Amino acid sequence: MGFKLITEELITTMAAAAKNSSRRRSLYTFHEANTDKVHRLLNIIQPDSYLRPHKHTTPDKVEVVVLLKGELAVVEFAEDGRVMTNIVLSAGQAPYVLEIEPNTWHTFIALESDTAVYLVTEGPWYPASHKVLADWSPEETDIAGAEKYLAGLRQELMLY
Repeated sequence: MGFKLITEELITTMAAAAKNSSRRRSLYTFHEANTDKVHRLLNIIQPDSYLRPHKHTTPDKVEVVVLLKGELAVVEFAEDGRVMTNIVLSAGQAPYVLEIEPNTWHTFIALESDTAVYLVTEGPWYPASHKVLADWSPEETDIAGAEKYLAGLRQELMLY
């Protein structure tokens, strides 16, 4: 079959994995690392998941965000980490697709359980260089710092 599908069954399976993950999210990749010209993945995110702010630079890459299920805040930051803007996407409501320009610091905050996001960037995908992490934000392994940072973002943006 020449098709790859995102089905309700796949989302349900990935949502269960996200709920059981220490990172509170799960990824399903449709691309082959290091070879595919387009990087495509399904990301299921729980509301308490911290995605460290980052940008795509190698080479400059546009990131396309398609919300399939739930509600998602996409936050843009200045170079120093100040919040510049945010937009909330709701599944089934316009806007339907968001493009993030290259070299834009950003993060995602799930506002509903089992939020399902389809992400597309230019490839090939090299795990070590596909994004630059913001040094002004806590590392994902810093659980207490990440929780505090995420709570602060939610409060600043009134995302309860």
